[in-house]
Amino acid sequence: MPTRAQIVTKARSLIGIGENPPGSNRNKITEKYGYVGAWCAMTTWYVYQSFGVDLKKEFTPFWAATTQGVHAAQNRGLWRTDIRTARPGDLVYYKLPDGDEGFVNHTGIVVSAAPSGTVVAIEGNTANVCAQRTRSSHIVGYIDMSPFVSDPAGPRPAPAAPPFPGRHMFRIGKTSVHVTALDKQLIRLGYTKSHDGDGYQAGPKFTKWTRTNVKEFQRAQGWTGDDADGYPGPETWRRLFTTPTPKR
Repeated sequence: MPTRAQIVTKARSLIGIGENPPGSNRNKITEKYGYVGAWCAMTTWYVYQSFGVDLKKEFTPFWAATTQGVHAAQNRGLWRTDIRTARPGDLVYYKLPDGDEGFVNHTGIVVSAAPSGTVVAIEGNTANVCAQRTRSSHIVGYIDMSPFVSDPAGPRPAPAAPPFPGRHMFRIGKTSVHVTALDKQLIRLGYTKSHDGDGYQAGPKFTKWTRTNVKEFQRAQGWTGDDADGYPGPETWRRLFTTPTPKR
């Protein structure tokens, strides 16, 4: 059984692989898989099969279809939605806006995942090559690959909150990356009732809808008065990041 480090090392060895001819979806990965088409999921299969783990047998014969892989993982109880708990070698899935239809349409092998929700992954078929990408948006979830790797690091640590950036970052009209991080946690936890009519979206601007959703979260903690004014303080920030994702 491979280690997580071995999976990542093997994935890194594929960086730079493209298509021959360009735009054909043909390379050694698709040739080994036995199918010519979008090859991001084929890349994850290629890496694991090099260690004797056949994801087509473990999950679904239609592994190349990202949605099929996720459905199979859900059936096995290995699908996770909190990317902050992903570990090297797990398989991250995205819904990219310029990709195919479906609730997921791209995947890669996790190199690292940060408390902020940013993930570094090695992805096949990204701009028609295999490359390492860093993403903080369009992440849907990941497959926990623990049954197929050895994990000397032991149990997955509980998520930690990133440092609180200060109250001044959260005022109506204020724009910063910290607001985007805040929004992602509100969405993850389901505090999204207040929005502009187009659904609550993660973005850099602190709006009146952001404040209302934060207030709803604060009230759910049992807070009242100034403790539930809709403006995040250090404890609101910490709880947003460390509260487990609710089961839906």
